[in-house]
Amino acid sequence: MKKEEAIRVLSNCAKHFYSNLENKNLLYVFNDGKELRYFEALFLPRHYLHLTGVNLLSNRIKSSDFYNLCLRGQLSPTVFSFHKNGTTEMKLSVLTQVMNIHKVAKMVGDYDFTKSILITEKIVGTVTACIGFVRDGNYYYPNTTLREDIRTVTLSPQKRIIAIFSKQKNEQKYKDCTYRAKDICFDSILQFDELRNIIDAE
Repeated sequence: MKKEEAIRVLSNCAKHFYSNLENKNLLYVFNDGKELRYFEALFLPRHYLHLTGVNLLSNRIKSSDFYNLCLRGQLSPTVFSFHKNGTTEMKLSVLTQVMNIHKVAKMVGDYDFTKSILITEKIVGTVTACIGFVRDGNYYYPNTTLREDIRTVTLSPQKRIIAIFSKQKNEQKYKDCTYRAKDICFDSILQFDELRNIIDAE
């Protein structure tokens, strides 16, 4: 992949990140045996860089600066480089998919530590693309993109995502349901006290 092509991908995906994920919490609800469990993720502007897999060539440019350059269509080839191990190209090839992770993720699992250079904790995605998350305080933060079948990088059994909710980070409760499995009734999710307390049922 040439840098010119990478810039097109990075600029286009930054717009999707802005529309779909920036400054938003996502609530992933999943089956764990007979129990419903969940975790909350927070996407901030500075996280976009981690999802792209590129290296910044100057310490003067912060991750949020890189995101804004992408968003404004002002990214220059002199700002970034590819990882020599080929992971940047792999991430960029599925970056468009993961910008819709709030709609398309079907499974969640705990990272199985099979990749020596990868540091992450929880992985969400599909059989073709995933996002890795690390926990800091109350939320999980996105720290990597993977062009992987989620079943090959997480501990078995993977958990089925039954619903995904979204809200602005300053809102108290989740209002938007961006994904719900066809066989799942909304009321069945609200039977659980913890979820009922953080989801706006109206």
